[in-house]
Amino acid sequence: MLKVQETWRHLRQQPLHTQLRLLRWNLPMIVLALAALHQLFVQTVIRPLDSSLGWWLELLLYTVTGSIVSWWGVSYIAKTAARQAETEQNLRRAFIELEDNHQKLLTLDRYGQYIAAAPNEDEVYKVAVQAPTHLAEAQSATIITFDEDKQTLNLAMAWGLSPAYARSLRNHLDHGVPAERCRTCSTLHAHVESDCPLFGGVHDEALQDGIQSLVCVPINTDQERVGVLTAYFPSADGPKEEQARLLNILGGVIAFAVDSLRSRERQMEALHSLDDVSRNQHTLDVLAAQTLQTAMRGWKTQAGAIFLYQSQEDRWLCLAQEGLGGFASPRFAFAQETAQRAFGEQTLILHPAIPDGASHDLGSIAALPLITEGEAFGALFLGAKRKHGLLPQHSDLLLTIAHQISLAIRNAQLNEEVQQTAMLRERYRLAREFHDGLAQTLGYLGLQLDRMERMFQKKQYNKIEREINETRQVVRSAYMDVREAIDGLRLRVDDPEQLAYNLENYIRDFALQTDIEAHFHSSPEHLTAPSHITLQMLRIAQEALTNIRKHAQADRVEVQLSWSEGQIELRVADNGVGFPDSPQQQNGYHSYGLTSMRERAESIGGRLSLVTGPGQGAVVTVIVPMKQRPAPADAPNADLPAPLPASS
Repeated sequence: MLKVQETWRHLRQQPLHTQLRLLRWNLPMIVLALAALHQLFVQTVIRPLDSSLGWWLELLLYTVTGSIVSWWGVSYIAKTAARQAETEQNLRRAFIELEDNHQKLLTLDRYGQYIAAAPNEDEVYKVAVQAPTHLAEAQSATIITFDEDKQTLNLAMAWGLSPAYARSLRNHLDHGVPAERCRTCSTLHAHVESDCPLFGGVHDEALQDGIQSLVCVPINTDQERVGVLTAYFPSADGPKEEQARLLNILGGVIAFAVDSLRSRERQMEALHSLDDVSRNQHTLDVLAAQTLQTAMRGWKTQAGAIFLYQSQEDRWLCLAQEGLGGFASPRFAFAQETAQRAFGEQTLILHPAIPDGASHDLGSIAALPLITEGEAFGALFLGAKRKHGLLPQHSDLLLTIAHQISLAIRNAQLNEEVQQTAMLRERYRLAREFHDGLAQTLGYLGLQLDRMERMFQKKQYNKIEREINETRQVVRSAYMDVREAIDGLRLRVDDPEQLAYNLENYIRDFALQTDIEAHFHSSPEHLTAPSHITLQMLRIAQEALTNIRKHAQADRVEVQLSWSEGQIELRVADNGVGFPDSPQQQNGYHSYGLTSMRERAESIGGRLSLVTGPGQGAVVTVIVPMKQRPAPADAPNADLPAPLPASS
């Protein structure tokens, strides 16, 4: 009996399909065993009794045992069917969840492709800020970057936030929220009532939007957090575990794309900077130091040197070096040896991952020959402490850098002569213009004075009066010639301070040309600003309105210009369709207008933010610090120059 109970207990511990299989195999034996026990009991206990009583007992036994067996069979079948139905339901739910995860992975892959193909950082953020709503069922999302100069938070992009919440959040961050806490935050999840800096001061607006919590996905480049992707959720728990994993993967994709774009930007800036360096420096030593710093900055290396080979004396000269130590240090010796080898082989030497334990303590290095007109005359060495700091895909840019440095060094000795020649040519041009224009006019005026003197002696006063009028016209003409010559020597900036007036004129012309209802408000009314700020603000407004005309499908534009608390704010808002809500529609928006506006804002010490969402239009805000209060200005005269034309 114990053996049967143990067998039954073991059977019930098995999976359902195993139980069914064992029962199907052993059911005949079980039935025979039970029948044998039943017959044994009847033959040994009941049959020896009185015949009439035995018959009733046997009938009763059959009835009881039959009922028990039937009840047990039906119960077991019912339980088995219920468990099978539950298993099927679990499998169905698992399949649905698996299908949902598969679709989210496909969506993540699609977003990753668009992010990787983005031509600039703004395009990366514009696509990435939409992803949490599709991957993690977030209600809205923002991209928060760190202001490197002020060490504060900056709202770079917003998606799905209500206009009131977006405005409150931007105003909150514009008051200078320190970035250090977000840089070092490890929780990355906050409730709306917490002391999270992204919820501070905007709790009411968040609750009105139905937001209960947020999750931050850090954006790390080169082991440094440069911003966060923040997803807002209507529940306090935030995303599910699998959704959080998808957001973390998305954060890695964003970080890689931003790091690649910034690296490429640094390298391209290094290429462009070499032209300026070669033009502005006069001595070979200073030129070499500047070009080396430019190359090291482009690849974020910690060591570098420029070596020249003096063939007449058969010796090497180190024109400039950084991070190599003294001439006797192992790092300097390694750099010189590698540079000489690149010079001898006249080819690029690149090691992206140097094994640990080397005395020079460098993880990756590159050495390139300096060649002009087919002749090598030196070598450039770059070294980074981290491995894979210099990669084979950098080869073309490295060779281009080496070529630029070669040209710069070769041309350095001719720089002074070229400048002297240019100066002489400019002096000759000015001398010729003054000789052909002003000098002849002055000669003519001298002759006129002599004639008027003779007329005066002869008392020909009527003729003198006519000659004076003619001379006055000649003097005015000469004055205009001089003014044109002066204006030709300097950059002409029309109305360098009348920011509000020029902006209002441009917006009025914009409305007339496009039939878009445009409104302008300035506080103070005749707001003025320094000329460089005025020019860049006008260009930013021009770019924003041009983008509205091309893409927004808007029929109303609001432009606000104000000064308060030591800063000028320009706000351009439209009631258009906003940015597309899916990456597939981003192709038509791969313009550089947003990047151009951001670069113009940063060139005058300001920052730009964009708030948009499906069907919400777009709001471009530019804030430029200007501590000095704008000087009071009268209304401009009607004869002021016309505003800037609309860009194509």
